[in-house]
Amino acid sequence: MIAKRYKYILGVLAVLILFYIFCTTVVLQGRTSVVLSFGKPVRVLSEPGLYLRFPYPVNSIMDLDSRLTLLEPRPSEFLTADKKNLILENAICYRITEPVKFMNTVRDQKGAEIRMTDLLSSHTGLLLGVKELSDIVNVDTSRIQFTQMNDELTRLMRQDSKGMGIEIEKVFIKRIMLPHQNVLAVYNRMRAERDRIAQKYLAEGEEKALEIRAEADKSSRTLIAEAEREAAVIRGEAEAEAMRIYGDAYRKNPQFFKFVRSLEAYEKMFNEQTVIVLDENSPILKALFSGGRVEQ
Repeated sequence: MIAKRYKYILGVLAVLILFYIFCTTVVLQGRTSVVLSFGKPVRVLSEPGLYLRFPYPVNSIMDLDSRLTLLEPRPSEFLTADKKNLILENAICYRITEPVKFMNTVRDQKGAEIRMTDLLSSHTGLLLGVKELSDIVNVDTSRIQFTQMNDELTRLMRQDSKGMGIEIEKVFIKRIMLPHQNVLAVYNRMRAERDRIAQKYLAEGEEKALEIRAEADKSSRTLIAEAEREAAVIRGEAEAEAMRIYGDAYRKNPQFFKFVRSLEAYEKMFNEQTVIVLDENSPILKALFSGGRVEQ
């Protein structure tokens, strides 16, 4: 009796397990399941939970990721308007919004990624075909058009993905690489741009230096002229004062004044190495030996 009861319980458990495996499906958070009836989508299960279904081959389940997904295609090489090669690495942020349309157009996620990669490559090539290398690689950040390119790629991809049941959130360029043959050309152009900026700063500095030197020369000439004028005034006043003193001295003792002036003249005329031969009647000897009494 006990053995029959265990067999009954085991049979019920086996039926329940088989029922769970073949007649139910579980939808997880962030996933969407599409119920297929003989390969055709008949129902979309988007809310998390346990759902009943008919066993295979009547019903089958296609499980899709409904979360925001990042697609990173392999880097591709493109040609710019000025015939320069660039290697671009792009990325697409997207989510599946209409599972039935998605399955009818691209079948599965792998097919969708192949389709979006082809579209992105085509749009990127056309967009770069009207851009020059200086619009992408430049020392002047105001000339770089990354934002405009990303916005345009996003708009074009959204437009093309409307019939695929996919919503494109953002398309952007992750990285730009240069082929080896372009690296030297870009380096030379960047160096030339830096040299141009340096020459501009040097020219502005030289112009400023010339202005400062001219102003300094003008100020120095003005100061020197004023100093010379003041010196001339002072010399004139000093000479006038000396003449006045000489005049006062002459009036007080003309004989002594003449004697002092003669000595000053002799001091200027002779030095320690001067040898002169004088007659005994020379005024110089008379001045030296007469104690200042010089005959007229």
